[in-house]
Amino acid sequence: MAGTPPPPAKPGRPRDAGADDRILQAVVDELADHGVAGLRINNVAARAKVAKRTLYARWTERDDLILAGLSTLALHLAPPRTGSLEGDLGVLYDTIADALDSPRWLIAARCSFELPDHPDLYARFQRDCIDQPLAVVEDVLFDAQRRGELRAGVDRSVAAETFTASIATFCTRIAHLRGVSARGVREQFLDLVLHGLRADTV
Repeated sequence: MAGTPPPPAKPGRPRDAGADDRILQAVVDELADHGVAGLRINNVAARAKVAKRTLYARWTERDDLILAGLSTLALHLAPPRTGSLEGDLGVLYDTIADALDSPRWLIAARCSFELPDHPDLYARFQRDCIDQPLAVVEDVLFDAQRRGELRAGVDRSVAAETFTASIATFCTRIAHLRGVSARGVREQFLDLVLHGLRADTV
């Protein structure tokens, strides 16, 4: 008995599988050249070599498109779960330092100065691109607290902010001009952080 014939092909051009990647890269390139305020949808479509309707079919709002582009630059952390505070912070340090040393991060850093002028977009950027990595660092500190590794009275939120911001300090252009890098201060940095966080009994 013959099988059921396949349904007829739908009319129209097939979906461009690579369009999403090209559009997001075009957003990043446009942000690098013109920033948030200067981003133009027409320019993004031209860079990505897609029609504007293709772009709007994926992201109907300009802010959605900008956030999608910025999200490709964001640092997406996951708890290392090495079983020790020292191990977890070492993994996080390397991951954060590598990300912040990337030229792509400079684009996100530049845009972060503009985003407060766009409150709705800034709130979403903070949630997706800033709060998420900080929450992972806080999660690591919570695990350390449950294991008895964390000193009593440590504010996990302040510690997470200090940890990430301090690494960023060693990834700036000024630091590089001074001959300082995150890789170069890794052991000293982690020693100081652990000394401040760990319980005396550890």
